[in-house]
Amino acid sequence: MSLGNLALAGICVLALVYAGFIVGGLIAAWPWGIIGLAVLGFFAFLFGAVLRQRLRNPEDRYYEREVKE
Repeated sequence: MSLGNLALAGICVLALVYAGFIVGGLIAAWPWGIIGLAVLGFFAFLFGAVLRQRLRNPEDRYYEREVKE
């Protein structure tokens, strides 16, 4: 594993820990935290949908391979 991949993995782990603290804080602020959880869940769903669409689109893959900028 190269140093760049190791650094990226470390950043991803830190981001997941940070997200866990955010969710924990929103749960601790229960009556109002549910609004934050709903917003956070919406953005997570939106990010997942866009990422899934981007990875499954054959037209994007064609332009990545064939078209040079």
